[in-house]
Amino acid sequence: MPRIYVIGALVYDIVFDVPDWVQPNRAVHASQVTISPGGKALNQATAARRLGATDVRLVGCVGDDVFGAEMLSALRREGVNVDSVRQLESKRTSIASIVVHDSLPGFIGAPCASRMVSEAHIRAALEDLRRGDILLLDFEIPQRQVQFALKLGKEAGAITVLNPAPFFTRDAFVLDYLRLVDVIIPNRLEAQLILDNGSDDVDELATGLLQHGIGTAVLTLGEAGSLLYKGDCRAEQPAFKLGAVDTTGASDAFVGAFCHALSLGWQVRETLVFASAAAGLSCTRRGAMSSLPTLGEVQALAAAAQKPS
Repeated sequence: MPRIYVIGALVYDIVFDVPDWVQPNRAVHASQVTISPGGKALNQATAARRLGATDVRLVGCVGDDVFGAEMLSALRREGVNVDSVRQLESKRTSIASIVVHDSLPGFIGAPCASRMVSEAHIRAALEDLRRGDILLLDFEIPQRQVQFALKLGKEAGAITVLNPAPFFTRDAFVLDYLRLVDVIIPNRLEAQLILDNGSDDVDELATGLLQHGIGTAVLTLGEAGSLLYKGDCRAEQPAFKLGAVDTTGASDAFVGAFCHALSLGWQVRETLVFASAAAGLSCTRRGAMSSLPTLGEVQALAAAAQKPS
């Protein structure tokens, strides 16, 4: 069975539900506060594990503090392998303040320990990576480390997956290493930034990504669902309409579910339904890690959606 390796950030999230966005020199009172482990890599690894992946290995850094210790304990309870998560002495665990208004989040991050993943750390963590394993990366670690890990993944024959988020800037060398990516999963804005193309035409964006040597492009489109391009295959999947309260963890639920389905060799349609159901359920709960659904929940929703009306 293929293993799923996830390299990226572990971030302790503080999520505020607010009636309005904060304005300069103004204050708002949150109606609810959720405090829990998060960060894209942590969320994606947890999502894959909750959905049935048997061997999920997380690679990253936390600080030598109570937040880092709590995240490691939470991951162990989930069954995620944290042997390659380093707890750095005298460093602070990364923290994110997430403000949610009308189910949409805004983020303020203090990266700290999470961005201190080194090439030596990555090389050691991927020492036993083998053909057919899944290697998943995001942009919460420096892009030079992303590129390094993707190169190791291709050399080992792993299936490389890139979720190019969050996209802070358009680095000049991004396009140079897209040829190392087997599957890319951006949202519309991230695809526009990567390609330096402001078009809202999702077909144009998806095909533009494939022209850089990527095998499969999957665009996540929020309420509009998702779109997959692979060679001559084009597949659309509508979003599940479940009444969103917080979309913070939705993309991570989608990516984690997609990678698990990829490791099982599922067909495109089955994979998109599974990933979309996981994302939809995540939107119905507050927080990131705390919002991720279980396999039974996703299977039930996917099965109900596929029943003839």
